[in-house]
Amino acid sequence: MSATEHITADTAADPVDSLFSWFREMQDTTPVHHDDEYGWQLFRHADVTRVLTDPKTFSSETVRLFNDPQPDLDLFLTGNLVTSDPPHHRKLRQVISHSFTPRAVGDLAERIGRTVDSLLDDLPASGRFDLIDAVAYPLPIIVVTEMLGLPAGDVHRYRAWGDALGALDAATVPPDVMAAEVAPAIREMNEYILEHVRARRKNPADDMLTGLAHATIDGEPLRDGHLIGLVGLTLFAGHAASMALLGNAVITFDRHPEALAEVRADRDLLPGAAEELMRLYPPFSRMARVTTAETDLGGHRVGKDELVTLWTGAANRDPRRFADPDRFDIHRATGGHIAFGQGIHFCLGAPLARLEARIALNSLFDRFSEITVDHDAGMEWENPMQFICPRRLPVRVSG
Repeated sequence: MSATEHITADTAADPVDSLFSWFREMQDTTPVHHDDEYGWQLFRHADVTRVLTDPKTFSSETVRLFNDPQPDLDLFLTGNLVTSDPPHHRKLRQVISHSFTPRAVGDLAERIGRTVDSLLDDLPASGRFDLIDAVAYPLPIIVVTEMLGLPAGDVHRYRAWGDALGALDAATVPPDVMAAEVAPAIREMNEYILEHVRARRKNPADDMLTGLAHATIDGEPLRDGHLIGLVGLTLFAGHAASMALLGNAVITFDRHPEALAEVRADRDLLPGAAEELMRLYPPFSRMARVTTAETDLGGHRVGKDELVTLWTGAANRDPRRFADPDRFDIHRATGGHIAFGQGIHFCLGAPLARLEARIALNSLFDRFSEITVDHDAGMEWENPMQFICPRRLPVRVSG
């Protein structure tokens, strides 16, 4: 049974719990599985990490599996770190990595704190609100747009583009969906980014956009595709992980009040709790690679140019790697979890996501004596087969 069939077979079930149930079943019965939608699929931690650390055999340039040319998508992918291989990947990463060093991210702490306070000041001291709309989405998008130098007032456009990029699964997007929904959104995003890059070339400012507009690769200015990919990825990935971590934290603490009480009493436990949350609920449940040569996967001979789907959400709950893996344990040693990837593609934005979540959760705990999920109001999830994050998270709070 495929993941889609497993989830839709029980529409009353929590879709995230249904996905994790399917992960456990596949780990135990078919740890290397093939179907027409996701190609070769891996569920165990050792298999997934093997692929992530072998970019020579398992390429990130999955766009080669698309049958039809997509000019707008191809332009974006030119500078997309996620779908690039060495040496191009290394050159792109060098252009932008200085903005995400621990020191550079640490310097953002005060700005993040002010943004959180501003968002919380607009909320009732006691009452109800949607945590995603009120805090979890706007916080990281405001921070990343300020870093880039893009207008925070265009937040509705960024969300639409993020939804399009989030739906973009290498080699699995139906052609009609690509043409009607994904490509137009990417085209609009491309034009928007280039417009702002050109403006920065005329009027420089102290922001990432200005730095990218004047950056070089091999002594040459960045091409349009480089700029679009780097800015677009920063805009999308720069908020998705933080939003998911914050939303999933509130849900999980609601389910585990004893852990919440412990963290409220000792805030030094919060970083470890956040890592455990990332292990249990990695924002992106899967990654994709494509083989560059014939290889072996769990005793199966796999040919060249085959799609390989890495279910990171399963690998992080592999009992061969983590004892009692479905249990939320804020004291667990979480080293080895792959929520942020591994190897050359380890997420540049990981320190920022961790910092934003830590500051936001501390502020929420300081501001509200109680935060509970308002189950009667109806919580909604994103598509967990791609993005493990609540889309709507109604909560009740009291001061």
